[in-house]
Amino acid sequence: MDRQLPSLDAGVTLLETDDAPTALYRIVGRHLADEPGAPAYWLDARNAASPATIREHAPGSAARSIRVARAFTGYQHYELVRGLLGRIDPDASLVVAPNLGALYAEDDVPEYEADAMIEVVCSLLERVAAALDVPVLVTAPGSTYADRARAAADRVLTATRTSAGLRVEGPDFQTDVYWSAGGFQTTIAYWVDLLGTATSARSAPAADTTLVGI
Repeated sequence: MDRQLPSLDAGVTLLETDDAPTALYRIVGRHLADEPGAPAYWLDARNAASPATIREHAPGSAARSIRVARAFTGYQHYELVRGLLGRIDPDASLVVAPNLGALYAEDDVPEYEADAMIEVVCSLLERVAAALDVPVLVTAPGSTYADRARAAADRVLTATRTSAGLRVEGPDFQTDVYWSAGGFQTTIAYWVDLLGTATSARSAPAADTTLVGI
């Protein structure tokens, strides 16, 4: 089990990555490795879908399962999301929508239209997650609509850089092992989870035993 990165459950997950931009690719890569062969859909904004970076973090042939559709305006992104339910494979393992809301905050989209469009987009992503029982992973770094993305999320993961490596925290996950080329570093939480605490060990009732003299 990879205790450095979380697994993704069905529903909308907001990944906050303000100071850890590679977290998105690492979590996507880990998920694709766990779901070999199942298609994943990447609704791109602001050129987040870097093929080289995706291949770096998606081992083996996993990167080939990603189908990327790029949007360069809010209107294009809106149409991509609107058409998703009609195009997505029922066996899809993941939908990724990075920089959600970024294109709607551009000057070419009037604010009154942008507000309505982002409401529809978030609602449609929630419908996709529910209808197909699939994880939908979104980011919204620095976006005007970050609060709307958070409201749509079933869970929020926060990724930060530390001196030991990438740390991810969420409602039911926290990184407690940090891997590197030279080995790994653990945390106190890792050993508590593995072995329990000294207090619980001392207070546990003794098992029935029979002492036999020799």
